[in-house]
Amino acid sequence: MRTSKTRFAVIFALCGALCFASCAGSVASPVQRLIGMEELLYGEPQEGPVVGRLESVERAIFGDVGPGTLPERLDRCWNFVQGDRAGSMNLKFKLKAVQWTMFGRITDGPILPMLSNLENGLIGDVLEGSIGTRLDSLLQLTVPSGRPDVDYALLPKGTLVKAKLMTAVSSVKSRPGDLVKFEVVDDVIFEGRLLLPSGSSIEAAIIETVRPTKIGVKARVDMEFCPVQAMDSSPVTLGVDEIAIGANANVTLVAGDALRKFSMVGKEGALGGVLSQNPELELVQGVECFFSVMQTAKVLGLAAPATKQ
Repeated sequence: MRTSKTRFAVIFALCGALCFASCAGSVASPVQRLIGMEELLYGEPQEGPVVGRLESVERAIFGDVGPGTLPERLDRCWNFVQGDRAGSMNLKFKLKAVQWTMFGRITDGPILPMLSNLENGLIGDVLEGSIGTRLDSLLQLTVPSGRPDVDYALLPKGTLVKAKLMTAVSSVKSRPGDLVKFEVVDDVIFEGRLLLPSGSSIEAAIIETVRPTKIGVKARVDMEFCPVQAMDSSPVTLGVDEIAIGANANVTLVAGDALRKFSMVGKEGALGGVLSQNPELELVQGVECFFSVMQTAKVLGLAAPATKQ
């Protein structure tokens, strides 16, 4: 039990890192910002002294090392990566805008691998130069005037999000602390703005698994969603409510005791009643299900063409 609780704590520390960039900007220490930027750029914190790590980030995003104190240089990098004012696009937004404009969906991940994969997919080679220069080249290539049309829109509470399982869920094989991955199937568009694009990653950590019995207990896997990143990387809270329960035909969902907690429940035995052996819960990769937005969120969205709305 101690191992499961420790693993579960680690999983949610990692989930917290997903929304670190959008939530901790004004309160994070300089070193926390450096760690957040490294996770965004490379997928994980780098090793070594702070000065060397900061210089690597500066060369990646600007092409050279900048002047000033360490906190000033970190602020400059942070503002560039995250957008330095309301309504401005961060680097992930720009990458998603190019991906969605050209391919109709996104493939999320750390910024540098995303950028290299996008360059290879569009022009067959990885461009040289800083991230900013490389992204500007892609925007000029794919977006009129090189400047995406963006504005804020509200993602309302109760909005259904269609997702598919990317990892199997089993009342036999799944364990507390396991991370279950989903992927958004359909674009979520409101007020003419793309707020949650197809291909966006959704993750949930397993809290508990229950095996079925002959005394009326159905198989069950309890989970809690990690915060989901919207188009602008702001956190969106997904969960299960009556709307989501009614929309699902492929899987039975039950709301949990907190906004992001929910359960996937197995079927009743073929004979029914308390003496019938209920089957295990076995959901394979690709099963589609619906979840609900549990709190209205303000999101910087990309203008969607009329054919997509």
